Amino acid sequence: MPMLILTRLPTPTLPPHHHSADPSTKYTPYPPLPNPPPARHWPARRLTRAPIWLSTDLRDGNQALARPMSPAQKRAFFRHLVRCGFKEIEVAFPAASDAEFSFVRGLVEGDEVPGDVWIQVLTPARAELVHRTFAAIAGARNVILMLFHAAAPCFRTLVFGKTKPELVALATAHTRLVRALADEHARRYGTRFRLLYGVEAFSQTEPEFVVEICEAVREAWGRAGTTFEEKIMFNLPSTVEIAPPNHYADQIEYFCTHMKNRDEIIVSLHTHNDRGTAVAASELGLLAGADRVEGCLFGNGERSGNVDLVTLALNLYTQGVPCGLDFSALADTVALYTRCTALPVHPRHPYAGELVFTAFSGSHQDGIKKGLEARAKAIEAAANCEGGDNDNDDVARARAQAQKWTVPYLPLDPADVGRVYEAVIRVNAQSGKGGVAYVLRACLDVDLPRGVQQEFARVVQGRADADGREVSAEELVEVFVDFYHIEGAVTAGGRETRGKARVVLGTCAVVRAERAEREVVAFQGRISVDGQSFTLKGEGATPLEAFLAAVESRTGLRFAAIETYRHASLDSTSADMFSFVQLVETGLEDVVTTNDHSHTQDFTWGVGVDIDKDRSLIRAAVSAMNNHLGARPLSLSGDETKEVLRVLHDDYALPLPVAMHDAVGDICTEGDAVGLAPEQIAAGFVARFCHTPGGSLGTALLSFSISRARTAPALRLLAAVLLHGTEKEVEGSGGDALECLLSGIAGDVGLLTVRAVHVEARHGAAKGSRHVAFVQLETDGKEVAWGVGLDDDMTTATLQAALVAAANCGQDRRR
Repeated sequence: MPMLILTRLPTPTLPPHHHSADPSTKYTPYPPLPNPPPARHWPARRLTRAPIWLSTDLRDGNQALARPMSPAQKRAFFRHLVRCGFKEIEVAFPAASDAEFSFVRGLVEGDEVPGDVWIQVLTPARAELVHRTFAAIAGARNVILMLFHAAAPCFRTLVFGKTKPELVALATAHTRLVRALADEHARRYGTRFRLLYGVEAFSQTEPEFVVEICEAVREAWGRAGTTFEEKIMFNLPSTVEIAPPNHYADQIEYFCTHMKNRDEIIVSLHTHNDRGTAVAASELGLLAGADRVEGCLFGNGERSGNVDLVTLALNLYTQGVPCGLDFSALADTVALYTRCTALPVHPRHPYAGELVFTAFSGSHQDGIKKGLEARAKAIEAAANCEGGDNDNDDVARARAQAQKWTVPYLPLDPADVGRVYEAVIRVNAQSGKGGVAYVLRACLDVDLPRGVQQEFARVVQGRADADGREVSAEELVEVFVDFYHIEGAVTAGGRETRGKARVVLGTCAVVRAERAEREVVAFQGRISVDGQSFTLKGEGATPLEAFLAAVESRTGLRFAAIETYRHASLDSTSADMFSFVQLVETGLEDVVTTNDHSHTQDFTWGVGVDIDKDRSLIRAAVSAMNNHLGARPLSLSGDETKEVLRVLHDDYALPLPVAMHDAVGDICTEGDAVGLAPEQIAAGFVARFCHTPGGSLGTALLSFSISRARTAPALRLLAAVLLHGTEKEVEGSGGDALECLLSGIAGDVGLLTVRAVHVEARHGAAKGSRHVAFVQLETDGKEVAWGVGLDDDMTTATLQAALVAAANCGQDRRR
């Protein structure tokens, strides 16, 4: 048997291309209307109601895909269109393929079509295709059957080879066939039918011929009436967009004003986007008198696509006209569309794109921020309006006016399409203070004063310039926390921040007292600088002045507050106070004078967060100091913790490990509160933490013995102890002596875990205490405590320390 082998695909033969000086001369401009109306009515009209919507995603949209949707994808798309509120959906060209035919049968037989939804199918004016189409919709409830063919001059001469009368005869003959089959299906299945006659390439067809052929079709249909179901529909597409939208509107208005019995007709638009004006053409076509719009979600369709129904509907919505479609979860629609079509939605696509509600520009961000704030205040004020019986209308009007959307740069409230305000403003190197402040407000519930906005915006711009990209909201919060050294702030996402600072505020107290008939504020507390902790004391007229006086007395640094602001967290469930302090260092050379203070021109802002308003202000001052100091060396006029450590080392031969310095700091704070000297504080430390034979905390190791067991655990301990003033015998087992002791006292003090053990020789110590052991224990409630043991025997010293640490854990619980 001979075999035909195709070695390559044939290429179309194109006419030779003749170059000319101006290639545009080969194109012909669109023809004007032959009898232009003396006056256009559509330019003076406004759209005040939504049109009838028809989605042709499953037909026009699907046929334009490189890989058409599968039946499952088409069903999912159909169901989503129904959820969006479409009442008319073009589902297929059933005679085009078995797949199209089967899909329609699946919808009908699967009862997928709700009772208030009309499915639309289309067929060319060919008898065998009309019959096949009716076979596909047999048994359906509501059907729009679209009969179409082209009527433009180029189609009449080049494609059909027919005259105008012959085309009219073709249209009317097939309309009568459709009428007969519709009547038969109505009797057999109870199907309700509506006819849509489509003049393919309408925008390229003579307007008077369009009217002629459509009048003939209406007469052939013979059942046009004034009720919704009786009206005959005419589809007037710009199959190829060849003219500006005003010309299309003129063509639609010509048709609407020249057809007889206009109240029996629904005029349907079907615009394509070849010139990029499909939305405008549809809007002007509606002004010109059309009633219905056919299109696709996000403008899918052949070549440049059909009109975008999402844009068109939301354009109406933003003019205060209910559009009749539900795009309140537009992201879901985008997700389904991209999944089923494998086409992207551009980030700048109107209403639906990722970036359409996003502002990077500083001036835009500032306008949006101020607009949203003004709207929130107006709504709150309107909600609080009160009036008597005669004022109810005024109050209602005020509340309605407050709800009006008037935010700069945002034609639509992002929340109406399921977007969140946090994504509206995003930050890059072009962003200004308003955008940065807006993001921080959303993430941290903080309202930055103008000075802080300006200062921090410069920081963010530098970061964005250095990275060459957008700064995310989470990164912005991190930069803010790091720059202002904020400890313990909690972001909107529930994450606790951690700042990095040279100067850290510890425990502190502010006390107000009357002295010589005036109020004096005293500050007392601890701060650490570069890891060194010391006590501060100072007085002033305000808590902030008292703190600054305390800083000056200990460090020699003289600061003055130029501006201060304070406000409660914008989160009504939070007790946090935000404070902002602008500091300047005074008493230096090369100074200027502001607010009676001589200072350098190096102003720095600080931010503080605390549930106590005074502490939040002091924290803000510490934040500003950190920014002002930078890496500058700082000499302290005293370091109490260091002095106490010296006394412990020299007088008590206690070389404390670094891990225990925090405990010394706490003892120093307590000693400061009652005015103790370093020597007294050191004595208190020894009494609290060191093991003594008499039991400083009512606790002492009296005696013990350790034996090795034959089976695990390897060791067994018997001990006589004094625990909280009670002498008792304890028995325990474990892998080492310390584990045995903790096992033996667990019934009295609970389960304890070893956090740290340090054992060192005490140089120059008296006989009987030549080793010192430091043990830190932790309870199951995460409470930690230290103990110190002293003995020639390292094991004994370790057990002593552990017993004191256990007693200190219990002591802390009783407190």
